[in-house]
Amino acid sequence: MTRFSQRVQLLAALILLTTTVIVSVRGGTSANQTNPKSQPEPNNKNPLIPKGPDDLISYSPACVDCHGRTPDDVKNSRFTKDYRSDEFVLLTESRTWEESDPHSRSFKVLKEPLARRMAEILKYDVTKSAKCLTCHGIDKYAGLPLPEGDFDLAKRFETVGTIDVDPPGVTCNVCHGLRKSWQSEHYNPVKGTIPWRTLAPDKKKEAGMRNLRHPVVKAQLCVSCHVGNAAEGKVVTHEMYAAGHPPLPPFELTSYMEGEPKHWAYPTDPRLKFFASVPAADRWKLFHFNDAKDESYLSRNFAVGAVVALRAEAELLLADAKTAENGGEGLDFARFDCYACHHDLKYPSDRQKRGYDGPPGRPTLRAAPGLIAGIVAKHGEGVETTDLAKTATGFHDKWIALREAVALRKAATGFHDKWLALRKAATARPFGHPTKVKEAAMAVIDWCDNFLAILGNSPSSLYTIEQAKRLRELLAEAATSASIADPEAAMLLAWGYTTLAREAGVQLPADRLKTLADTVPLSVRAEPYTVEQKPAPIQFGTRMKMLSGYQADPFRQAFEGLLK
Repeated sequence: MTRFSQRVQLLAALILLTTTVIVSVRGGTSANQTNPKSQPEPNNKNPLIPKGPDDLISYSPACVDCHGRTPDDVKNSRFTKDYRSDEFVLLTESRTWEESDPHSRSFKVLKEPLARRMAEILKYDVTKSAKCLTCHGIDKYAGLPLPEGDFDLAKRFETVGTIDVDPPGVTCNVCHGLRKSWQSEHYNPVKGTIPWRTLAPDKKKEAGMRNLRHPVVKAQLCVSCHVGNAAEGKVVTHEMYAAGHPPLPPFELTSYMEGEPKHWAYPTDPRLKFFASVPAADRWKLFHFNDAKDESYLSRNFAVGAVVALRAEAELLLADAKTAENGGEGLDFARFDCYACHHDLKYPSDRQKRGYDGPPGRPTLRAAPGLIAGIVAKHGEGVETTDLAKTATGFHDKWIALREAVALRKAATGFHDKWLALRKAATARPFGHPTKVKEAAMAVIDWCDNFLAILGNSPSSLYTIEQAKRLRELLAEAATSASIADPEAAMLLAWGYTTLAREAGVQLPADRLKTLADTVPLSVRAEPYTVEQKPAPIQFGTRMKMLSGYQADPFRQAFEGLLK
């Protein structure tokens, strides 16, 4: 062992004895941006929520003027020539969104045959229901509780588009921020440059722009619809599923990022030369990334996405449990594993082989979110302090890296027991024991908050190239060493592994990928989850056939073949 390694190990030991999991925060990112444990801000203090109609832009056709260019137009743009904007963004964002992003059709699908049939069954107009518009439309004041009873729908949601055109669905403004104040400021030049680019995230947020470069902020926004958020009224209920709402695909952040028709490029992308020119000390502070040679960009996003998705599931369970305790209905059936009931009876059975959380036959929680978050926790528990210190330069940065590595390891512990307690509470009696579910869900949420506080705040390279490799190895181990009886869990393992492997430059043989794809789809954009831009019937039957026909052994064998 080298003298430096001995010193590092000694420092790590001292920290383990004395630290109280203090998370280092550099760069002044605000707590409510990075730590989901923060309480929601009052309406008059949350800069992301418009103060009123005059402060609101729910859809701006002007975005197209700069961001709707063809590649040839980009070359000739004055922003390219004068300010090198093509080295900061692609300038084709609006065109990509309009031509190939299913978010642009999110409202239009509410008028298609499936939605009309759902409306008949549910006995309400899905184009005018807050239950649907929270995800499929533009909520002008997202983050505020929905009014009780009847309310003026047009004041809360964008219910009309331009003349004779439907509302435009989930637009640029919905994700990036509905406040008017940043809309012009973000491209205003001053003395030959555009100051907005290098403003601190806090300053941009004060103007109303959501900091989507921050992995926790980005993941929370995505899961609010793709998993659910009871506080914002974004919940797909069992009633909706019974009426025909398609099953939501399982959520894995990096696979969604890669599978989405991308109207962005990562800051590690060589095309965006602006980011390479940012001093290393400022990269995390301003744009939440580290040099690609020091940290795997997608691995940190994978870890954040897994924990945020689990937290969203726990929040939905907590909301249902509180309602049940106060005399409302029990936990909604949609909170449980759909395929615990909706599956063909088989013998021998993968489910019997896997075992049960409680009495056999009781619906269990979805296994997938807990499995993936559990792998991230296992990885965190085994993080090598010396490995994280290698990428840091100077004694101070090495000390910070050591401290945060120890904090990550400490925060990662205890996950298995908390997740197991929640699963057991859900089977303590048919469809869950509300009080036990509430207590266990709060414990899981607390674990997630502590872990995300480190993943979201730490400027150190937590997922070094070596640690990213170890994370992939844990995914592969989970996929091949046990019977993955749950098709959604199998999908997330395949999606996560293949996405991270491609980022690392690992060669995945096409024929072996094809074999794996015969057992589960290999991305959220693959059949049967692909969504065409033109109106098309949702492939409900194809999805159910794939899920009911899934078999654990062929998946495991195909995954093993991919690793050879």
